[in-house]
Amino acid sequence: MKSKLVAILSVFLFILLSVCIAQKSTKNSSLFTQANVSKWEYIINDKTVSPSRVFVMNDGLLQITGVSTGYLRTKKTYTNYELNLEWRWTKKLGNSGVLVHIQQKDSIWPVCYQVQQKADAAGDIICMNGLWAKECTDSVKFTVKKSLPSNEKPLGEWNRMRIICNKKTIKVFVNSILQNSLTGLTVKKGFIGFQNEGTPLEFRKLTIVSKK
Repeated sequence: MKSKLVAILSVFLFILLSVCIAQKSTKNSSLFTQANVSKWEYIINDKTVSPSRVFVMNDGLLQITGVSTGYLRTKKTYTNYELNLEWRWTKKLGNSGVLVHIQQKDSIWPVCYQVQQKADAAGDIICMNGLWAKECTDSVKFTVKKSLPSNEKPLGEWNRMRIICNKKTIKVFVNSILQNSLTGLTVKKGFIGFQNEGTPLEFRKLTIVSKK
């Protein structure tokens, strides 16, 4: 009986240790950590402002202070992937976005597809600076509106966004609801970025998973 109890406890401790190691591995692999600051490119409108005053990364959390305007982007390009993250407004509702398929060279604002996170417009997609999609009808801003009414959370609460980029298509889910879908994109790969339009907000739980 005693040996059986010891065996059960040993299995329990092994499972507990495995879970702790997995959690630690996931935490350390986050792109939003001090260890990964160098993996990002910082493009800021006010050249006198240090990136560290605008984009603060710590323990898997990206805080955007709202100082100046601009964005940060990955140094790596991505194609055929699924991106998941959470975001929230910390002081007041504002404007921001996830930038996908960013093309060089960097500028404010870049050639890319912007998945809007602007309050009451999260899920809209803007084809920026010459990019195109089959669904674009606005000859001025090339904005493809979300398909359903806004389903964002109140100020201070976390929202979830899922972006699937597959070949020449983009699908956007906001809080588990499909809000937009583009086809016939001009480009199908590029950098991934996060926008600062002057209002403080936070991002967390970023995952980027390649799809075959």
